[in-house]
Amino acid sequence: MRVIICDDNASERAHFRKIMEEVAAEEEIDVDILEFEDAKPLIFEMEDFIATTDIILLDIHMPGMNGMAAADKLRKNKYKGEILFVTVSKNYMLNAFDVHAFNYIVKGETQAEKSKEVIRELFEAADEKRKEYILFTGVGEYRNIPISSIRYFEVNGKILTVHYGSKTFEFVSTIGKVENVLYGKGFVRVHRSYLVSIAAVKSFVYESLTLVDGTIIPIGRKHYKELKEEMTKRVII
Repeated sequence: MRVIICDDNASERAHFRKIMEEVAAEEEIDVDILEFEDAKPLIFEMEDFIATTDIILLDIHMPGMNGMAAADKLRKNKYKGEILFVTVSKNYMLNAFDVHAFNYIVKGETQAEKSKEVIRELFEAADEKRKEYILFTGVGEYRNIPISSIRYFEVNGKILTVHYGSKTFEFVSTIGKVENVLYGKGFVRVHRSYLVSIAAVKSFVYESLTLVDGTIIPIGRKHYKELKEEMTKRVII
């Protein structure tokens, strides 16, 4: 598993490297940890291994490009892995939704054991994301799709279309069956015709939601409460 730590403070990089190495050893995970002290070189070099990086730990307050701007750039460059923020303030908490951060650690406030617990959960999430695929059967074609790449499903009559990455694939099934298969994997029914990945949601209001790629999807009245509850679960206070 490839992990990147980006923090302008060398002692902080060493601190989080130590925690990650300890957790990796306890969980028997083979990790390759790279360090950056500046976000700009990270963005530049990530072009070569963006698809093979599982976790990026980003300090929010860095000179030049801050961690939030770096995370936004990484997502726009199609980075699909986990992002963990470290920060001296909780002020950026809501902004974490925009870049789909896994969690964040507050320097000087988050206890050592809590930090270790968060990183353990981070490794687990990254490991699950690496290995989970779902096989769809179309007309004369099978398509094995990484669950982490799926943004949403839509129904048109008896045909379902899965939207993933920059591609789509049509197959015959019911949205209820797909919902059951993906139960507990970060998807929520928002409309009778739409099943959406929570990780792909940028914002939402009562009538509709907007995905990170700009797609606007209607929200059925009876589904708004469930969507709000699922989104609230991702808020870390």
